[in-house]
Amino acid sequence: MFRTTITGFILLVAVTANTQSVLTETEAISKTLANNKNINAASLQVKQQQQLLKSAFNIPNPEFFLESPTGNFYTGSITQSIEFPSVYRNQYRLQRGQIAIAQEEKKLTEAELKYRVKLLYLEIQFTDSLVKQLYIQDTLYEKIKMSAIRQFIAGQIDYLQQIFAETQYGEIHNQYVQATTRAKSVKAQLQWHTGLKNDFMVEPLTVSSSIQQTYFLPDSTVLFSNPSVQLLQQQQLNAKQNIVLQKSKALPGLAFGYFNQGERDTKWYNRFRFGITIPLWLGQYKSKINAAKTEQQVLQSKQEGLQQELSLQTINANGEMQSNWQSVQYYQQTGLPKAREVITTSQRFFVSGEIDYISLLRNSNDAYAIYQKYLEAIKNYNQSVINYQYLMGQL
Repeated sequence: MFRTTITGFILLVAVTANTQSVLTETEAISKTLANNKNINAASLQVKQQQQLLKSAFNIPNPEFFLESPTGNFYTGSITQSIEFPSVYRNQYRLQRGQIAIAQEEKKLTEAELKYRVKLLYLEIQFTDSLVKQLYIQDTLYEKIKMSAIRQFIAGQIDYLQQIFAETQYGEIHNQYVQATTRAKSVKAQLQWHTGLKNDFMVEPLTVSSSIQQTYFLPDSTVLFSNPSVQLLQQQQLNAKQNIVLQKSKALPGLAFGYFNQGERDTKWYNRFRFGITIPLWLGQYKSKINAAKTEQQVLQSKQEGLQQELSLQTINANGEMQSNWQSVQYYQQTGLPKAREVITTSQRFFVSGEIDYISLLRNSNDAYAIYQKYLEAIKNYNQSVINYQYLMGQL
């Protein structure tokens, strides 16, 4: 009876697989990144900062005057002032840094989106596997229920065995319906993320092999690949460049122009004028330099604080990963073989009349509960791997 049910279920899955395409995790992430509006906004922010690069050379507009210096005639004059040349070079470097910050922000947005999609894809894998396992159990328990009803009508078993079989089937069927509903819900969420309209299948739930099972205590350098840390690093570099820029603004500027201050017949090479702008109000320059230094210190402290927090989270994630791995190994090496043995032995004892429906169903419940716990162990382990990879910037 058990083998017939399982064989029929495998055939049903094979037929369904032929009618649905398989969406891999990589494809789900790729389609989500292409469909997500926040990624598009991040790309536009990068473009915006690139467009501002030419504005780093923001030379003031020339000043044009029409005046009468001698009182005898009007003459035109033009004057152009510029900052000290290093100001424009530093502004250009600062804007290049702004582009890098926008790019790091885009990477952070992508990493967060990949993290959510990976967890959602894993949830679909888990719910699909749970639905398949509960379908086997639901089909089997329905057969047991119908058999118990027939035997009760025939007077071969008592009412307690019949009602127990009906109750157990009702419980399992309710779990099966709930799992099916949950599977549809999480799959709809992934469809919304990816923009897919057609139904699809996901890859089977398997134990992740992405991480080597070793425990370690991370130092600060290990976390440099984390996108949040990289963003703060780039912001800190820009803050340092801003200090250089503010210092260069405290240097004298240049001014030059053309103006006839003499009579009409004044020689043309005597009509030019040159000068410098004097940074007389030193207080305002000093305050901006000090503020830029403080900004750099703030960002450095934020980076160090983030690395401390991430170190603790990584230690915790690594511990969870090791614990979940031990659970997976237990079920693979001990739990599942024992569960299969319980199901086989209970079936044999029931057929030979050594146990009744109540014992059969109780033993089956315990055995199938181990199957569900194994699926949960795989899910928990894979989820801890995803968390670990996200913290380490490896998604």
